[in-house]
Amino acid sequence: MADEGNLNPEQTEKLVQFQEITHNDSIEDCIRILELFEWNVERAVQNAFENNFPSPSAPLRTNESTNSLNNTQIPNVDSEIQPSSFIDQAVVPQGFFQWTFTIISLPFRFIFRTLLDIASFVLSFLENDSIPENYDPISNVEEFISYFDEKFGTSHPAILNQSYTQALDLAKRELKFLVVYIHRNEDNKSIKFANENLTNQELITLFGQKDILFWACTKNLPEGRKAFKSIKASRCPALAILLPKRNKMTMVTKIEEPISANKLIGGLRKLINEQEPELIVARNEKEERAQTQQIRKQQDEAFQESLRVDRERERKKQQEKVALQKAEELERLRIQEEENNLKRKHELRAEYKKLYESKPEHDAKNPEAIRIGFKFPEGSRVSRIFLRTESSSELYKYVFSNDQCPLNFELNLLQPNRKIECSEQSQLTIQEIGIEKPILLYVIDQDA
Repeated sequence: MADEGNLNPEQTEKLVQFQEITHNDSIEDCIRILELFEWNVERAVQNAFENNFPSPSAPLRTNESTNSLNNTQIPNVDSEIQPSSFIDQAVVPQGFFQWTFTIISLPFRFIFRTLLDIASFVLSFLENDSIPENYDPISNVEEFISYFDEKFGTSHPAILNQSYTQALDLAKRELKFLVVYIHRNEDNKSIKFANENLTNQELITLFGQKDILFWACTKNLPEGRKAFKSIKASRCPALAILLPKRNKMTMVTKIEEPISANKLIGGLRKLINEQEPELIVARNEKEERAQTQQIRKQQDEAFQESLRVDRERERKKQQEKVALQKAEELERLRIQEEENNLKRKHELRAEYKKLYESKPEHDAKNPEAIRIGFKFPEGSRVSRIFLRTESSSELYKYVFSNDQCPLNFELNLLQPNRKIECSEQSQLTIQEIGIEKPILLYVIDQDA
């Protein structure tokens, strides 16, 4: 498993995002879960909620069948229900007649409530309480919203158009109160509760002012039955208030008895005053984590930019170094080539000089003999008898054998002014290059 120091910027950002949503402060646990889901934050969060944050030793269940898991798995919520101010207190009888009526009616009320509870218990076995594997939870919620609007009007707290699991996720992620209401379409108590409480304008205003999330569905639909089981309700109407605590969604109040709108609103205000400070602290911590993440991201971006600039500078420096080395190598090769050429020419001159010093000059009486003179750039002159049938390369070799001859030269005729085409490899005869009588050729320094 990778530790925090080995994470790349993208993984670090996903780790912080996962911690913000789940409020899990254990970095090792979060990294382990994210690695299991290949750093897919959405799947990791979904599994974390549905498995209630398993310990490091507990095996995680991956979403091999997403639809089946989402539809049949009952989300687990903690319960911290304390004596509530939501329930109406019994009214103490006043006077002789009220006490007399209360005492006389007590046995009848006891029998009636007992029979009613027995009937509800028997009907609960006959009622379809199963949750099918394949159904669309969003469609269930939309169907209930349409039913509620048609039955009770559109003036009510905004119902989240999400699945129950998504509503829990949203409340946990945004650190908000979540009110869950489970209705039953044919139940008179549910109809009365919805008509008298959920359409109350003061309640609607309170939900808006405190930004309370509201999710509702009917037990007649699978998604409603799943939420009903999640909050461990025993009858409808059922209203539960949940909020994120210690990284888990926790139910702090559950109402399954008739209650007046004023009592519901008053109890809700009191509950918010008691529990909201903890949420405010959690929100501040979340904001601090977000700011820390933003600062870390900016620092990382600045570091990456600095690293990029340094790498670019080093790259250019390396390029310049390579270019300089290449230029120096080319210059070295050029100088070496010049030195080799110079050495070769000096050796060639010595060879030609030795050749012409040992080689006798042609007889001037030979019909093909012709004397050719040469004038060097510094003004000195030399001449020699050549045969017209000799290779013109002899002219080049003889001139080059003289110490006053430039290393790079050409032979020119003054009148008419033209270049004499001859070199040490020339195959043309002296006659073929246009020289048939005694003549003076000028040696031109090509490097001058």
